[in-house]
Amino acid sequence: MAMKYQALVKCSTKKKDVQFKTYTVPELDRNECLLKVSAVGICGSDLHMYDGHGGYDWVTYPLVLGHEVTGTVIAMGAAGDKTLLNKRVVINPYKSCGVCDYCQRGETNCCDFNDYKFIKTPTEALRYGFREAGGMGQYMVADINNIIVIDDTVCDEVAAISEALAVSYTAVLKVTDYKKKSILVVGPGPIGLGVAAILVGAGNEQTHMLGVPQDQSRLQLAKEIGVQATFVAMEELFHDKFSGYDAIIDCSGHPAIPKEAIRLLKRGGQLVLVGINSAEFSVPMDQIVRGEIMIKGSYGITQANFQAVLQMAADSKYPFNKLVAHTVSFKDSLDGFESALNKVNGKVVIHFKEEI
Repeated sequence: MAMKYQALVKCSTKKKDVQFKTYTVPELDRNECLLKVSAVGICGSDLHMYDGHGGYDWVTYPLVLGHEVTGTVIAMGAAGDKTLLNKRVVINPYKSCGVCDYCQRGETNCCDFNDYKFIKTPTEALRYGFREAGGMGQYMVADINNIIVIDDTVCDEVAAISEALAVSYTAVLKVTDYKKKSILVVGPGPIGLGVAAILVGAGNEQTHMLGVPQDQSRLQLAKEIGVQATFVAMEELFHDKFSGYDAIIDCSGHPAIPKEAIRLLKRGGQLVLVGINSAEFSVPMDQIVRGEIMIKGSYGITQANFQAVLQMAADSKYPFNKLVAHTVSFKDSLDGFESALNKVNGKVVIHFKEEI
């Protein structure tokens, strides 16, 4: 008899149009596997979809939400490796084409299936939880190429935020020799805190974080993670001995940051933009040229970066467990969404320890 299960579905573009729905586990194709979901992280994009923000017209509704997923493989299609049964895994939400130049270089977060885009929309490769059913359900069907086995030492909660940590790591890697650079992280949301945790875990002793006055408790968490100094206003950075930063990683997406960042960067400095905003900003061209400043965008994850983060997660030097702010049971998922909307310190994780 076919198994039934519950999943959390965003039904339409309407604000908070979310319901629990019953699904039947389908027959698996040869290249698919079935996961019993253990935990799912709530991402900023999940919140934006939940709250009906614009900019998600490329998403396919109705949609089972969730792309930060961990679970156990309980069934495997004919083409799958049977040794993966009963293994704990995470899901890579990207399904890239595998043949374009980006894929050949491992830059799967840039794959557009060889379809050039004048306007850079979210890459076509981004699938689970956006264009295909995600993991906010008791079960999830995934392509066998999209599962990554995790170490037993990595708890479900950290596994559930590891995809977000891979977004942070993809940004950190844009900074050359990041372990030795003086770096200002702007914005103490989950991605910014993930950047800080990766830098601290890697042994960087010059990591600072900038927020706004209402970020006090998030900045306190940054200090507990090991950030050397935190600030709630740009003016606090300036003092007699201020000599600039090697890199600034902006996770806030505030359009005022790039112009300010150029004043704060040393010559040859790097500005990495991770926070997303469709607003325009302007920067003085002479300052970029004379200062040899580099501005880079950073988007999504790659398989290699995800695997690297999972290895970090098994290493106690990296304080990833401190980033899990709040866990809720599956039946209380909507409370979890509301907590995340109210900007808790770190990530909210839904766990599936009990039957709904």
